[in-house]
Amino acid sequence: MESRGFLSLLCVVLSLASHTAHARLYISGPQSPVLEGEDVLLECLSDSETDMRNYTFQKYSTWMKSWIQLDVGRFMRCWYFAVNISRNDDRLLLHLSDISEWQNGPYRCVGTGNQTTDTDVSENITIPVIYLQDIYLQKMHSWYTSMSDVLWAEEGSTVEVKCTASSSQDPYYEWSQQDSDWILPSDTLTLRNIDKGSEGTYVCQARHPDMYSLVKTRSFQLRVSPMPEMVASGFSGYMSLENIVLYIALPAAMLLILIFTFLFIILRHRKRQMKKPQISLIDGEKRTPIYKGSLQSMSSSTSDTQPLVM
Repeated sequence: MESRGFLSLLCVVLSLASHTAHARLYISGPQSPVLEGEDVLLECLSDSETDMRNYTFQKYSTWMKSWIQLDVGRFMRCWYFAVNISRNDDRLLLHLSDISEWQNGPYRCVGTGNQTTDTDVSENITIPVIYLQDIYLQKMHSWYTSMSDVLWAEEGSTVEVKCTASSSQDPYYEWSQQDSDWILPSDTLTLRNIDKGSEGTYVCQARHPDMYSLVKTRSFQLRVSPMPEMVASGFSGYMSLENIVLYIALPAAMLLILIFTFLFIILRHRKRQMKKPQISLIDGEKRTPIYKGSLQSMSSSTSDTQPLVM
């Protein structure tokens, strides 16, 4: 009986020692996706220790391809300005205020000692963030795809506009016309053989598939002109006066200024070259002839009639 009791006690001690030896760090955080702009709290925990003074949080930087310690004052801290680490009652907490998509992680908890082992590094945690950002409209089959709030088109032509939005998941797109019950469930709006009746305000709506209340919209006004506002060759559709000034007149004026500047520099350089002193042939003819035994010629104001003696 005594041997059995000793063996039982030994098994319990070995079990506790084994459990302590394999104690690991881990992070508690949200188990479900969070909406962009919400506050998130992460906590570093250990199944064997309660004093977390020797541990800290790190975030992996894809730009630097390394782990960044978040509670150290350094110049890179500006990239994590919404991060706040606190230690309350021996608890190690990481607060993320107004979380955005680029703050989703990954994060981990590590020991700050000189010698760290696998038990001093927790598993990574990445926070699933639900987001739906601004919508962009793109004019298809055009030499310039960006659009303003007003789109001019020629009567009888075809207009094709694509709607895109940055989202954590592919959103649902829907086109509609203001003051009309017409709806098109697609990301691309195609209007063929347009006329004056096609004019109006068209609205693109993007809706997140997992959060129905998360919606973004963008609209443009279609105007139809029977007369071309631009030369047809080389252009698709028509541009407003502001676009003409911005994309044609302004670059042309800058090019002319550049050309005139180069011409001014070249002409000024040539003018300076013309002002440089030139060697006169007349001055060369006024030098005295070289006589036998002479080492150098000497200047003379009178012409010499005595020939060179050889």
